[in-house]
Amino acid sequence: MHPDILWAALAFYGLGIALAMPSMAHGRPALNSSALAALGLGLALNSAALVWDALYLHRLPLTNVEAALSFLAFCVAAAFFLIYLRYRITWLGILVLPFAFVLTLAAAITAGPVGGPGALRGLWLTIHVLAMLLGYTGLFLTFVAAVMYLAQSGELKSKRPRALYFSLPPLEVCDRLYDQSLIFGLICLTTGILTGFLWASRDWSGFWEADPKILASVFTWIVYLILGSTRIRGHWGGRRSAYIAIFGFAAMMITFLGVSFLSSQHGYFPTISRTR
Repeated sequence: MHPDILWAALAFYGLGIALAMPSMAHGRPALNSSALAALGLGLALNSAALVWDALYLHRLPLTNVEAALSFLAFCVAAAFFLIYLRYRITWLGILVLPFAFVLTLAAAITAGPVGGPGALRGLWLTIHVLAMLLGYTGLFLTFVAAVMYLAQSGELKSKRPRALYFSLPPLEVCDRLYDQSLIFGLICLTTGILTGFLWASRDWSGFWEADPKILASVFTWIVYLILGSTRIRGHWGGRRSAYIAIFGFAAMMITFLGVSFLSSQHGYFPTISRTR
C-alpha cells in the first residue's frame, strides 16, 4: 500500500469533515460544495492507493491488513456519497465520515511494502475478504440507520422536539435504509463465510474450525440471520430491531478488530500451517 497516497487521502477526508461540520451541526439541508469536493478528492485518492497496489500485484490487494482497512474505508466513504445523493441526509456524515477517517488513518499507519510479509494469496481468499468487507460496509449502514431511527423516534416522543428532529430523516427513510443495507450485508457476509470455509478446508491443517475468529464470525452471522428473518416476517421492528442491529455491529467490530489478535491462523499477522 502506497503510504503517501493514503496520507493524502486522509488529509482530504479530514478537511472534508471539518468543512462539513457546520452544515451537519446546524442541520442544514445540504453539505456545502467545498466539503463535498474535499471528500470526493479523499475518495479518489483512497481509490488510487488501491489501484496502485492492484496494478503492482496484478490482483485485488485485499489480503493484508492495511489494504483491507483501506478498502473498507473506501467502501464506507463511497456508501456515504451514494446515500447522500439519494436522500440528502446531512446528519449521516456525523456517523459515517469519522469511521472512514479512522479506517484510513489505521491503514496509513500500518502501510508497508506491497505484497510484503502478512500478505496472503488465493482466489477464494480474495473473494472471501472482498465479500466480508462489503458485508461489513452494509451492516455498518444498518447500524447507522438504527442509530438515526432511535434518535428520531426519541424526538417524536418528546413533547419539545429539538433541532435534531429537523436534521434527521423520517422514520420511513431510516427503515428503508435499514432493510436494504441489512439484506445486502447479510448476503455478502454469508458469501464471505462460505468462501472462507472453502479456502480454509483446502489450505489449512489441523482443527481450524475452532479458530476464535471463525467462531466469532459465525456467531455474528447468526445474530444478523435471526435479525433478518424476524425483520422480514414482521416479528421484530422499530426500536427492538434497532437495538439488535447496534449489538450486531458491536459484535462485528469485535470480530474484525479484537478477535483477530487472538487468532493464530486468522489474525492480522497469521502464521498459517498449510497442507500444501
